[in-house]
Amino acid sequence: MPAVTKSKKRSVTAAAAGEPSYAPPIYDPAAGKKALEALAPELDRLAEAELITVRVDVEAATYAALGVVGFVSSPDVRARFARLPREEFDVTHVDELELACFAALHALAEARAAGALETEARLPVALVTEALEVETRMQALCEYQLADDPAIKPELDRLRPGTGHRDLANDLLGYARIYELRADVVKADPKHYRADDAAHARELAGAMIQKLSTAMTPRARDAFDRYVRVWTLLCLRYEEVRAAALWLWRKSSRTQERFPSLFAVGRPNSGRRKEAPKGGEGNGRGDGGGAGSGSEEEPGATPVVPELVTESPG
Repeated sequence: MPAVTKSKKRSVTAAAAGEPSYAPPIYDPAAGKKALEALAPELDRLAEAELITVRVDVEAATYAALGVVGFVSSPDVRARFARLPREEFDVTHVDELELACFAALHALAEARAAGALETEARLPVALVTEALEVETRMQALCEYQLADDPAIKPELDRLRPGTGHRDLANDLLGYARIYELRADVVKADPKHYRADDAAHARELAGAMIQKLSTAMTPRARDAFDRYVRVWTLLCLRYEEVRAAALWLWRKSSRTQERFPSLFAVGRPNSGRRKEAPKGGEGNGRGDGGGAGSGSEEEPGATPVVPELVTESPG
């Protein structure tokens, strides 16, 4: 409960200073279930190509987003978003951000309970070893040749963190895509480039994902699919709000801190290179489940409001 007391104190202080007063949303499982049901049609409409791979601590990222929700939902701040041209920004992204956060927390709990995040799939040693070899070579090339490429750098930052077989498979797909986008650059690397690496990376990733999926029960597969879809919707909605905020408060030196990237907030082992998963029979790994391993949600849990959203952007 200290987080609640702190939030109330900050609200009073903000009001006294003439700044918007707000309270962070309080999550509970019943609200999460309703949110997930309400968003079901929108989630089902997401195409497979739109889905965003989970490679962060979703729980930490979602609670950070909830902190931002409390701020942007305050009347004065929401009004500023609403004044943006409709053809440039849909204020629905602000109004339904809380719904997406609640749905994400509920979907995470359901995925955990279904065993979708902790598979005991046994991948052949040879498959994992070969996948690691290709991924290591492709990563080294991309990091050396493309670290300063403004269009590629965000993707490299996204691929860098993470552990587990599922993460390794998704890394292979990510580096294969970069190879295609920057074919001329990667071909010029005399040390790490292999002509068949991009195609081979996709083959290895496909084999790994197929085996991981087969190891899941139907319930776990359904829960995982819904979890990925909710995370995708949350990311899409939050990034719309964040992009608008970064422009609206572009003159503030703290705007980047007040509206953080969910990928930065939820990045596991931030600032350190990931330890690649080791191959072998019975080498089960958790994938993208967020902090903790329990499957129970905490009724009435109050998110700790990030320091970055407790003041009005200047």
